[in-house]
Amino acid sequence: MQWPSYLRGLPPVVRSDLPAALRTFKWSAYSYQAKAWFGNPAIHYEITVRGRLRVVELGLHFEADDLTNARLLGAFRGRGKEVKRGLGKDVLIEEWDRGWTRLWEPLSLELEDDELRKRVAARIAAYMRVLEPIVREELPSDVRWVLPAAARAARRPTSSRASR
Repeated sequence: MQWPSYLRGLPPVVRSDLPAALRTFKWSAYSYQAKAWFGNPAIHYEITVRGRLRVVELGLHFEADDLTNARLLGAFRGRGKEVKRGLGKDVLIEEWDRGWTRLWEPLSLELEDDELRKRVAARIAAYMRVLEPIVREELPSDVRWVLPAAARAARRPTSSRASR
């Protein structure tokens, strides 16, 4: 599989599998890694191909300051049953490198290319669908968070009653 071109072309596939409110993510892809984020690039969904390990790692990464990462890790550990109900029992919730934390899973590179392409796209979309509402609910109020313009517009009240 040509990973760099696959990862660069993945956003439309992922967006088609998400509700409208989650289609406004930003995307960065280079070489064997891609990242998607909403309000803060330090809190992002990541796909990394690890050829020597024969896996694709994908998940939600918290790469902000140590305190923010620890608070989000605690919140997600506290909601671990909900996370596993939404994503399956193979999701790992853990501390990681440099004070970072993550919710992630490995996918085997042994799968056929077409099957692996579909699986990666479906799983990263599932992570966004299940975890992004929790991120927004659990995000500490002092963490910088700026939603893309389309998402802000979607959250505006549509009636005078809703704006009260």
